[in-house]
Amino acid sequence: MEATDYDAPEAQMQAETYVATGYQRLVTFEVDGGGFSLFGGAPADPFLTAYGLMQFTDMASVYPVDEALLQRTAQWLLAQQQGDGSWVDQGYSEHWRIDSKVPTTAYITWALIEAGYRDAPEVERAIAMLREAAASPSQGESWGEGNSADAYSLALVANALAAYDAEDGATRAVLDQLYAMRMTGDGTVYWEPATASFMGGSGNSGSLETTALAALAFMRSGSHADAVSGALTYLVQGKDSWGTWQTTQATILSLKALLTAAEAGGQAEGSATVLVSLNDETPEEVVIDEGNADVVHLLTFDEGFSQTGEDQVGIKVSGGQAGNLMYQVATRYYVPWDRVAPAPEAESPVEIDVDYDRTSLAVNDEVTVDVEARLKEGVVRMALIDLGVPPGFDVVREDLGQLVEKGVISRYELTGRQVIVYVEDLSAEAPLRFSLRLRARFPLRAQTPPSSAYDYYNPETAAVREPLMVTVSE
Repeated sequence: MEATDYDAPEAQMQAETYVATGYQRLVTFEVDGGGFSLFGGAPADPFLTAYGLMQFTDMASVYPVDEALLQRTAQWLLAQQQGDGSWVDQGYSEHWRIDSKVPTTAYITWALIEAGYRDAPEVERAIAMLREAAASPSQGESWGEGNSADAYSLALVANALAAYDAEDGATRAVLDQLYAMRMTGDGTVYWEPATASFMGGSGNSGSLETTALAALAFMRSGSHADAVSGALTYLVQGKDSWGTWQTTQATILSLKALLTAAEAGGQAEGSATVLVSLNDETPEEVVIDEGNADVVHLLTFDEGFSQTGEDQVGIKVSGGQAGNLMYQVATRYYVPWDRVAPAPEAESPVEIDVDYDRTSLAVNDEVTVDVEARLKEGVVRMALIDLGVPPGFDVVREDLGQLVEKGVISRYELTGRQVIVYVEDLSAEAPLRFSLRLRARFPLRAQTPPSSAYDYYNPETAAVREPLMVTVSE
């Protein structure tokens, strides 16, 4: 909004409130002595610290970030550098081996350059190390899983080198290698990682992360424009019905790529009128001009649907040039739970059971909820258990506090209708079992929201437990 002088005081105030709240929350994850960790406890992790540094650096353009925080975070990272110019992953994710020096070094170097430390001696040593490794991408344990450069690792290296010197020969060579790894299909260009990302993203979310990273590197260096166009198309098509890209990390990187493309393309010239209709009924009108061409315009149709279930959305554009307009159509509907077909057992790697010790009780009575989450194989670095809370019930918070103190769960959050439980290192060898109490406040008969369990960075594989009916008498 600041860049386009877009006048929307209410929206700007809301955005500033979100940023301020996010900043205050993020600083609570700083570890005593420097660096950041997943939940603020020691030890600090180099990758997460670099991630935090990049977040705060971005945020500083629109919010007064404490300069001392930026400096001590960067200094902590610089102090962790190894003698050969590398940084090593300290086991944040099980998807990465301890000796995966190249991708770890690339990400941390990129973060430090973005934070203004391009000329630091430590960064220069890291760049030399990355250039040497990039010269032999098919060998050496320093690349990590598989001992060779996969698309995700190479995309991280490309961003670090491009941020340092986009015109250097080593940078151009890495960009060409990354370009050669592209995959194409139906007008899109994308990259598939050989292993999970730092945050554990794999499958679709891993491809979104890798494709966004590749597009960023190409745009920063002004190379391979054809791949950029196809990659941006892939990212636009990859947006889900909630307006995001499946996971936090995939969403952040996709937005970075799309915003970079918008900035590079400049402002739209002229204006255009877009008419959007449902089943040829009275259309909604949106005028796109220089001031709002990069703003998302949301239109909602909640009536006028066809009785046959087949509906047609019409989009007509007229007027001047308004840039490359993109759109997404998403629908949301509800069906009774008894009509929901159970997901095939093989689709989800996790299972969840949620049992109430009773479903009929009186006001002020308590019900005990037993929860069990099981992983079919392997280890999930961060699992989320989303427990539906029936209306008119309070969660007994001390139960959750004791679970955190005993190390059964890592963290929890309460919303109006759910308890969100964070679990680190959920293993197939050690199912998660815990109980908590709910206290009835009002007489009612209500259905609980559904409960689910999933790998935080692969939410499409969630296991869902259907709702229960609960009756509370006076």
